[in-house]
Amino acid sequence: MRKKHLFKKVIFTVTISCFLFSIPALVCAQSSKKLEPQYGGILKRCYDNDAQQLGNPAARPFDLTSVKMSRPAIETLLRYDEKGNLVPWLAAGWSISKDLSAVTLNLRKGVKFHDGTPCDAEAVRWNLERYRTSDNPELKPVTSIDVVDDASVKLNLARWDSTILGNLASYAGMMISPTAFKTNGGEWCRTNPVGTGPFRFVSWQKDVRVKFEKFADYWQKGKPYLDGIEWIVIKDPMSRLAAFQRGEVDDLSNVPPKDVEGLKAAGKYYGSFCELSALTFCMMGDSAHEGSPFADIRVRRAIEHAIDKQAMAKIFALGLGQVGNQYAPPGSWGNNPNVKGYPYDPQKAKNLLVEAGYPEGFKTKIITPSIPFFADPVVAVQGFFEKVGISVEIEKVNPPKHTATLRGGWQNALIVHNAPLSEPDIAKNLSVNFSSRSYLKGVMLAPDDYENAITQALAASDTKTKQEWTWEAQKKMIDTYALAGFYFTLPRITFIHNKVHNTGVGDTVDVQWTPEDAWIER
Repeated sequence: MRKKHLFKKVIFTVTISCFLFSIPALVCAQSSKKLEPQYGGILKRCYDNDAQQLGNPAARPFDLTSVKMSRPAIETLLRYDEKGNLVPWLAAGWSISKDLSAVTLNLRKGVKFHDGTPCDAEAVRWNLERYRTSDNPELKPVTSIDVVDDASVKLNLARWDSTILGNLASYAGMMISPTAFKTNGGEWCRTNPVGTGPFRFVSWQKDVRVKFEKFADYWQKGKPYLDGIEWIVIKDPMSRLAAFQRGEVDDLSNVPPKDVEGLKAAGKYYGSFCELSALTFCMMGDSAHEGSPFADIRVRRAIEHAIDKQAMAKIFALGLGQVGNQYAPPGSWGNNPNVKGYPYDPQKAKNLLVEAGYPEGFKTKIITPSIPFFADPVVAVQGFFEKVGISVEIEKVNPPKHTATLRGGWQNALIVHNAPLSEPDIAKNLSVNFSSRSYLKGVMLAPDDYENAITQALAASDTKTKQEWTWEAQKKMIDTYALAGFYFTLPRITFIHNKVHNTGVGDTVDVQWTPEDAWIER
């Protein structure tokens, strides 16, 4: 059945709000019967790739899989609720000064790290200071961090940045034990996470299994319910599906649309469809490289007109996704309804190629992750391009190599940009994944008016202004400069055995789930 989540604004103070959005979410509901949580059991979660590291979030690489897999052990200062609102977690609350020059966090008392040391104001200051002075951009507006008292810290800002609080629900807000870091070093922490979470790290066999055990001194009394959690890595999709159906693992992540009806019909599982972190099929060329075909806006517009987005969504999302034309789900606060995009028009594509000096077309390459969601549609793109004279070589690479290419740069080629909406703040997502000031510097064209629109959105102190500048950035990105092409979205689909309850998987952003609440019916 279909369920609508209404994503409302969360008020930071009387004058400051965060943008959140309203989009439909597909849900295969778990049984409506109400059961009391039961203690015991090991939850075995399954994933198609392993974390890059687990316990040193200020050090890269620390990808989204690392965040997800480390969550039983490492918690954040803030979280998102099921509607995408920022809510307290290790920080019990926060306030923003009237002049927007500081954010004060009021911390939860009595929280301990797994090594028995307190997660107090000094520990939080150490974590935030270490992140602020790293190469990571999220806390760069913070000039200093003060310990107000044992349970309060103050972040002093050089300028207001509307993403600050959201960052504390992500990488920058992940709290690890300063004592464990100082005693054992950063490299040790990469493979030995020591946080405040409901489960304590036991072992990690790379590309095979990560084990956690129940933490008896967890700050939420009576939780967790489970005795332990294990992540099982199974890279082959058929083997992963078979293990799930045999009951060897309790959930199945990144389910392809073709498997949804069969899993629903089995009656033994329920589905979770995460819209807040929908997968987006997107491509972009190296528009900043002089001499590349994609440096010419006529070529960038031609390839957009060459692709039938409606057909792509129908074939590859099977009715579970939505056609897109910008970096925000249709109906969300960041989606500008005035963006026209590029309707399917092969003849117009050919005409633009002629104008750009390619009457016979040209040869190029598309670099894609080997993951089916991204790799399969590229074959269809190859066919669309052939109709307008563009000959395409497809280069499939494993996800780590694809990430390295995306962040290291590429030339004279298109790349499938796997840019999931990791959190509800569209302006932040634009700044991280589609700005020449991020890892795309030197590869993506950097029009001043486009970059300025993102900057203004990040600096906005009210919801209306932030939305206006975000919409302006979307319009510039697509209609004015054709910097990237967005074709369709697909919710992140997970199926879970009926006996498993309250994992929080798919309830909000993809990387966030609720290991402290999970339990197994016996």
